[in-house]
Amino acid sequence: MLYVSWDPILIGISFLVAFIASFVALDSAGKVTASEPKVALFWRISGGATLGMGIWSMHFVGMLAMKMPMIMHYDLQLMLLAFMIALLASTLSINLAVNGNHLPWRRLLLATLLLSTGVVSMHYLGMPAMMGFVTIYWDLNRIILSIVIAFISAGVALWLAFSLRKNHHGVFINRVFAAFIMGVSICAMHYTGMSAAKFSNDGSGIIVRSDAMHLMHNGVGELGLSLWVSTTTLVIFGIMLFISMIDSQLRTTRLTDSLRQLNQQLEKQAHYDALTGLANRVQFDNLLDVCLNQAKEKQTTFALIYMDLDRFKLVNDAWGHHIGDRLLVAVAGRLSACLSEKMTLARLGGDEFTLLVPETNEAEIDVLMRRLVKTIQHPFYELSHVINVSLSAGVSFFPLHGDTAHELKLAADTAMYSVKQEGRNGWAVYHALMIQKTTHAPLFLQDLSQALARDQFELWYQPQYTAPGHTLCGFEALLRWRHPQQGILLPGVFLPLLEKTGLMISVGHWVIDAACRQLHKWNSQGFSHLKLAINISPTQFEQHDLYDQITDALTRYQIDPGQLTLEITENTALKNLDRSVQLLNQFSALGMTVAIDDFGTGYSNMLMLKKLPATELKIDKSFVKDIRDNSRNVKIVSTIIDIAHSMNMHVVAEGIETQEQHVLLTNMGCALMQGFLFARPLPVGKVSALLHQNAFALSLECADVSQKKPA
Repeated sequence: MLYVSWDPILIGISFLVAFIASFVALDSAGKVTASEPKVALFWRISGGATLGMGIWSMHFVGMLAMKMPMIMHYDLQLMLLAFMIALLASTLSINLAVNGNHLPWRRLLLATLLLSTGVVSMHYLGMPAMMGFVTIYWDLNRIILSIVIAFISAGVALWLAFSLRKNHHGVFINRVFAAFIMGVSICAMHYTGMSAAKFSNDGSGIIVRSDAMHLMHNGVGELGLSLWVSTTTLVIFGIMLFISMIDSQLRTTRLTDSLRQLNQQLEKQAHYDALTGLANRVQFDNLLDVCLNQAKEKQTTFALIYMDLDRFKLVNDAWGHHIGDRLLVAVAGRLSACLSEKMTLARLGGDEFTLLVPETNEAEIDVLMRRLVKTIQHPFYELSHVINVSLSAGVSFFPLHGDTAHELKLAADTAMYSVKQEGRNGWAVYHALMIQKTTHAPLFLQDLSQALARDQFELWYQPQYTAPGHTLCGFEALLRWRHPQQGILLPGVFLPLLEKTGLMISVGHWVIDAACRQLHKWNSQGFSHLKLAINISPTQFEQHDLYDQITDALTRYQIDPGQLTLEITENTALKNLDRSVQLLNQFSALGMTVAIDDFGTGYSNMLMLKKLPATELKIDKSFVKDIRDNSRNVKIVSTIIDIAHSMNMHVVAEGIETQEQHVLLTNMGCALMQGFLFARPLPVGKVSALLHQNAFALSLECADVSQKKPA
């Protein structure tokens, strides 16, 4: 038998070739799911082709690593046949494996048989490609072992190609590790197959000149083989890596553009009303401050007008909110048509509008207000409905009725309520006697200041469901005021007053205690997998003892911190970023979920949110409300969800009212959903009945939602 030695450097190079080919193949497979069909086809073919070429190149580098004491040439036709077999087998098997969202075991088995058969055929065709006065004797046991290794290696490689095709967090490190395993497997198969061969020259150790010339004429020498292999390897890998780099650069550019467009959209959303396109409260306050400063410098007069639709609530109750929304858009259009370019119309929310008129006087305002009131008196025709509403408006002038924005707003608001009390459908300029007529505000504030002592506040609970499993997994605690005369009042009616008067501090403390007490009751009833979300108001969040309040309640009621979700608005979180990061890190360290609430209504900067230790993002219901196929909001919400997932945050959608919204948001990857489609906020008595109805549907899945990282 001929003595065979091995070149360790070439063995190392052969492994490097197998490793690079495996990584490029896995990287190409990973681009399939994120690409359009035609581009995905390219990546499937290129990934398989690269793997096949890499296996072929590795084989012949391994052949070069084997040194024997005789001249060796290689049959070019057998080399090319082995090349084509490796190429086809790898391409077809990769396409079988990564095609579709699931990989059934039968398809995996078929792809594994195809790839392993191709690799074994390529190897054992490549061995006889050696041309020389040498006879090969085979060890059958090692051949069988190499085939087994090839089958296992192929199965593992294809399973890894399918499993790592999605670009989730940490996928690069996983692909490097997987490529290492694949490279080792390919080399193990090759060198096991090589060890199965024993070489003998059968006593013919001398090669005559004519035979040597024949070998050199019909075959490829070792130098030629090394040139073939190195050239093929470098060209193919170079092209694939170059294409992959270009693709990554394009993806980075697209992501940057998406971020820029998203921030622009969100910035616009933060300053303009999504329904009517008018300026919102934030934008109007900014413009009012500018107008106020300019008026002080130029010593001019301007008017601030508060307007409200009469009996608008009846429209919503009679025909539904979609008709009410269309009416608001039509009202905004009519009002805008009566204005000049210097005026600014804004919608504060609901049916409340404000108007800013710079450099004006009472005579101009008189003409303008008559026109505005008259234009709203004409009937509106919306979806075959004839709707009649009217307008009540109050006017204040700078500097006659105040020299600050707050004073002017209060005067205009008082004048508007005076008009409503006197019969609606009109307008009035503020005067001091109006304060005596609008006594409802002081009485309301007096009732509110005593509501906590009189035990009139309640917590209602809105169910949250997992998506897409639709499993009840928790609730959001919502504050309600049971007013002795007016009944159940929603937070929008009294929360602003609680914040302004400082009453929110004591009420917020009560909310934390009541929520934890109720969660303890549910735990004792056997519903220990429920999570409860609590809204933290801006005033609460600024309190130095907030952390102590929450941890004390958790201790007293023996609550697992993982059951509690703290929701803060993005405005609150980003107002004092350093303190927010420090405080939220403390809550996260305990195991609590930190959620950014009402995302899209404030600063709306995803890059800033990256600094916060939040694991949950709640999309504001204003986005969800108008979401539908091919709408602008779909693109905004889809981008928000994709970017949130890239930051390892799962997304909660609130305000789900239709099945279309449910399906769209589920397909986009929302983790939790809540809204009227599933259930309205419930008093605690009705929650108990709901829990017992869903007792068999509750599972550990919901308890792990906060720990589940988005794909």
